[in-house]
Amino acid sequence: MIEARTGNKLSTNSSEAANLYNNAMDLILGSESGGAEALDKAIALDREFALAAIARFYVARDVGETNANEYKELALKGAEGASQWEQEHIHILAGLIEQPGSTREKALEYIKENPADLLVISQLTGSMFFYDGPKKLDNVLQTFESVEQALADDWAFLARLGFAASEAGQRKRGRVLIERALAIRPQALYTIHALAHMLHDEGASEESAKILREWLEVHEGGAREGQMYGHVQWHLALAEWQLGKSADAMARYQKYCAPQTTTCGPILTLADCGGFLLRDYLESGKACALNKDVNEHIALVWGMIGHPFIALHVAGLYASAGDLDGLNRCEDALLAGTEGANRDMSLALVLSLKGLVAGEYERAAGILATMSAADRIGIGGSNVERILVDLIEEKCQALARG
Repeated sequence: MIEARTGNKLSTNSSEAANLYNNAMDLILGSESGGAEALDKAIALDREFALAAIARFYVARDVGETNANEYKELALKGAEGASQWEQEHIHILAGLIEQPGSTREKALEYIKENPADLLVISQLTGSMFFYDGPKKLDNVLQTFESVEQALADDWAFLARLGFAASEAGQRKRGRVLIERALAIRPQALYTIHALAHMLHDEGASEESAKILREWLEVHEGGAREGQMYGHVQWHLALAEWQLGKSADAMARYQKYCAPQTTTCGPILTLADCGGFLLRDYLESGKACALNKDVNEHIALVWGMIGHPFIALHVAGLYASAGDLDGLNRCEDALLAGTEGANRDMSLALVLSLKGLVAGEYERAAGILATMSAADRIGIGGSNVERILVDLIEEKCQALARG
C-alpha cells in the first residue's frame, strides 16, 4: 500500500490499516473529526505500524492528551522495522513536536528530499509561526513555495500556502488558493479557518459571518469534534462581535470557544480565550472576573509565559478581569526568567496592559509605541495577534487623550 501524498510504500502488511492511515491524514490536515479514531483502528490492526503511531502522537500532543508519549514510544519501537524514509519522518516529526528549535534545520534538509511530506511541513511551518520571530512570515511562505511543485494540486497544501500568502500580505493570491482548496475538499475545517483569517484581516466581518454560517449549516455535523471546530466558531463569534452583536458573540464564545467547551489544543484555546475576552474589555471598559476554567488554563500554560504570544494572552486575560495582582505575577515571573529578546517583548506587553488597567494610559501607550512592525510580527501567531496589539495601543491612546 502507498502513502497517498509522498507516493512511498508504507511498512504495514494490512491494507486496511494503510487505508485508515491515508484517510486519517486527510482528516488531520483538514482538522476534521475522526483522525484519532482512524489511527487507533490502524494501530489495532498493526501494532508495528510506526507511521500511524507517530501520527497519533502528533494528534495527542496537539490536543493535550496526557498519554501522548505512549504513541511516541510505540512509533519508535515500530520504526526499527520500517523503511529509511519512515524512520526519518518519525524522528523529524517527533523532534519538531518536542524540540522544534534544535530540529528546525534537520527538518528543512529533510523536506528537500521529501517535499511531499505535508505532515512534517505543516508541523515545521507551525513552529515557524510561533518561534521564527520577525522573519517568520517570509520563512513560512518560502518553505511552502519550496515544495509547491510536489504538492501543487493537493488541497491541504493549497490551503496552507494560501494562508501563508495571506499572512504575508498577498491576500488576493491567498484567497484564490484557499478557495481552490475549498472547492476540492469543502468540509475541511483548516481551510475555512484560513479563509476566516483572511476575511478578518480585510475587515470583512459581514462577509465572514455569512460564509461561516453557511459553511456550518452544511458541514457542522462532520466538524464538531475537529481540532479547529472551536476556533472556527471563534471566528464567527468575533465577526458577530465586530458587527455589534455582542450578546450573540459572547453566547457563541461560551458555548464553543471557552476552555471548558472548545475542541482546540491548549495554545489555540488560550489565544481564542484571551483574544476574545480582552477585545470585549477594550470595547466595553467593563472588567469581568475570570472563571475557574480560565484560571486553570492559565496555570496550564504558565510555564511558557516567557514567550510573547503566551504573555500577550495571559496578561490580556488578567487585564480583562481588571486583575492587577495577576499582571504583577506575570511581571515578576518574567523578571525572574531568562533575559533575551522574547523576555523583553513579553515584559513590554505585560507592562502595557498593566498600565492600561492601572490608569497609566500615557505610559502604556508609550511602551507600545516603541514596538516596531517587526517586533509585532515576532510576537508569534497570526495577524490576528498583531491587530490585537493595535487595539490595545489605540485604546491606551484614546484614554490618554481623555
